[in-house]
Amino acid sequence: MTQTAQGKKGGSQRQRRPGQRQQERIRRQIRRRRRRQLIAASTVTLLIIVLAVFGFWQYQRVNAQQAASREATATAVSKAHANATATALARNCFIDSSASNQVPSVYSATATPTAGPATAPAINGTPVVKSDGLKYFDIRAGSGTAAKNGSTLEVEYVGWLANTCKKFDSSYDRNGQPFSFTLGKGQVIKGWDEGLVGVKPGTIRRLYIPAKLGYGNQAQGSIPANSDLIFDVIVLSVK
Repeated sequence: MTQTAQGKKGGSQRQRRPGQRQQERIRRQIRRRRRRQLIAASTVTLLIIVLAVFGFWQYQRVNAQQAASREATATAVSKAHANATATALARNCFIDSSASNQVPSVYSATATPTAGPATAPAINGTPVVKSDGLKYFDIRAGSGTAAKNGSTLEVEYVGWLANTCKKFDSSYDRNGQPFSFTLGKGQVIKGWDEGLVGVKPGTIRRLYIPAKLGYGNQAQGSIPANSDLIFDVIVLSVK
């Protein structure tokens, strides 16, 4: 009977094992499904991150290209404006290659002008160019004693802003009252002290004076700071 009871018990255990195996298979399937879901979710999340990073990079790249394009356009416009200004300066203010070589009538008249020309009279010629940016050209040569440092000069003059060709001062505007100074003593701007060496009585010299040889970064009356200047200086006497 004991064997019979044990046999029944063993048979009962064997009958329960298939059910247990089925449950284990189900649990394994559930675990596999969860792993697949986790992997899928992780993959989707990673893909979203990659797409977001790529989209941000693409956005930055497009913005950079647009900024570079805007900068290039602005630079081109600025250069075109600068070239146009330089062309206008060469044509109207300092040297005009299309002008004649004659002395402008305003300076050849026997009577003293009652006012300096509003814009620089057109002249033509090859100027002397100094290493510091000073340029000058003799509209008319003089004769007699050449000016040197320490010489006393008596002159008439007209001054214009180089970038606008607009007159800012003239001794002619003050009833033609001549201006006297001693050359090389710092009584005038550096451009005059340097640019008028060698002039003689009767000389009419046109000066192009960069800002550093003029008033620099200091405004002076109607002259803005950092302005290049153009002068016609008519030498009356050198002593």
